[in-house]
Amino acid sequence: MAGKLFILSGQSGVGKNTILKAILEKYPDFHRAVTYTTREPRPEEIPGKDHFFVYHDKFNDMIKNDEFLEFAKTHGEMYGTPKEQIEKALNARKNILMEIDVKGATQVKKLTPDAVLIFIKYDSNNIESIIRNRLKNDPSRGEINEIDIHTRIATAIKESEYEKHYDHSVINPEGRPQEAIDKVSDIIKKELNK
Repeated sequence: MAGKLFILSGQSGVGKNTILKAILEKYPDFHRAVTYTTREPRPEEIPGKDHFFVYHDKFNDMIKNDEFLEFAKTHGEMYGTPKEQIEKALNARKNILMEIDVKGATQVKKLTPDAVLIFIKYDSNNIESIIRNRLKNDPSRGEINEIDIHTRIATAIKESEYEKHYDHSVINPEGRPQEAIDKVSDIIKKELNK
């Protein structure tokens, strides 16, 4: 039996990466899919572990060569999941956990219907103030201006429309990420026992 593919995605700035890291600590035998991106690495990111950081030319060549399972443009940068990496891990009966954007997740679901999609969302109707606070208090993001903040707020609202395509939804309550981590962990446990 092949491994299972779990995809975490959701609203912009909701804390998907924090949840991903905690789940990978709980399931150390899971393969973490490493995506390609054209954006610059953040200070704490490790090339090859967090992402493969490439120039636009290289990324476009990979698109032409049909090397991506999915790819999307987000906040002006390209992100893509390498097809070969996913196929190898699944064929080796490894379970995979990856974090990609909502458009990419729905693309993967069409190609891999057995993929388990988990949507992470905000716990409040006041998305604007939560996003503003999270962006301003996250030193890894560097300088954030008002245009960036408004773009991310608009993106988060638009991303919520994708929730209906997901197998599961989990709220990441402000200041209490462990609750979301526990819920995601429970979902994975149940899906693995099916």
